Amino acid sequence: MKKGSLVIVGTGILTPAHLSQESIDRIRTADIVHVLVPDPLGMMTIKKLNSKIKNLAELYFDQNSDRNGKNRLEAYELMVESILTDVRDGLRVCAIFYGHPGVFVYPSHKSINVAKKEGFDAYMLPAISAEDCLFADLGIDPADTGCQAYEASQFLFFQHIINSRSSLILWQIGVVGDVSLTKLVPSKEGLNMLVDKLSDYYPLNHLVTLYEASTLPIMPPRIDVLTLEELKTAKVSTITTLFVPNNYEPEVDSDFCKKWNIIL
Repeated sequence: MKKGSLVIVGTGILTPAHLSQESIDRIRTADIVHVLVPDPLGMMTIKKLNSKIKNLAELYFDQNSDRNGKNRLEAYELMVESILTDVRDGLRVCAIFYGHPGVFVYPSHKSINVAKKEGFDAYMLPAISAEDCLFADLGIDPADTGCQAYEASQFLFFQHIINSRSSLILWQIGVVGDVSLTKLVPSKEGLNMLVDKLSDYYPLNHLVTLYEASTLPIMPPRIDVLTLEELKTAKVSTITTLFVPNNYEPEVDSDFCKKWNIIL
């Protein structure tokens, strides 16, 4: 095993309250820390743990300029290279991402995969995600009827089969329909397309929830209940998630239960 190493950690949604003790230890003992967090409080917390910081936000795509690539994906590749450069130099690298570092975080997975292929020790620690917060804030138990989850644009453009007898979570509806990876708002018809697709499975008067986890201790989560049709004109942000409860209760598979002598 080569000398350099990489550990990827997450801040959770509510920094610093969501930082695990294991993650704190990895941050403190790293030779260099690469950070991508959106809030000053999160950055300040990390700097108190380790002052040797590289801010990956400086590499992020800026839609108002031509710097750092033509879209978010090119910016992510720059982040990967920044992280791996220090690993290759033999440093113990800790890379920190907001939320869960393995959920909607392309640079974390790419960095680990490349580092391992090059013979370096590389791994990821779990963290609290927006989904964890959603289950807590909405009082949802995914074991009740089951739960499906998709990135919103992927849900639109690919042939996913939705089971309306279980709940559905759609992530990143704030950029739904955008294929350019340059916008921070839905495409022109993004929300209309989303309602159109969902109406194949749910009536337009079906109640859905717009959810945004709390990112500050003094700020409550956003929990807005509206009809599916009202979603067309709803205000959404880059962190808005759509929760769609099941439309029907699951039916007993009578043939299967009879075959195995199951009585419910």
